[in-house]
Amino acid sequence: MSKADQIIASNIRASRRKSGFLGYRGRVALLTLTTLLFLFVFFTQPDAQESLKTWTSLFSG
Repeated sequence: MSKADQIIASNIRASRRKSGFLGYRGRVALLTLTTLLFLFVFFTQPDAQESLKTWTSLFSG
């Protein structure tokens, strides 16, 4: 096997190991941060706060 064949074979093996732009922990962190941002924006809106008070008053009596 020539040196060029070895380089090509090692590049093919290395490219199979890559899991894309983000790894597992990166995807989990991105999903968590996005969810927290969505919840923060949603619950700081006055309409959402009023509807939440209405729903909680149904359960608390």
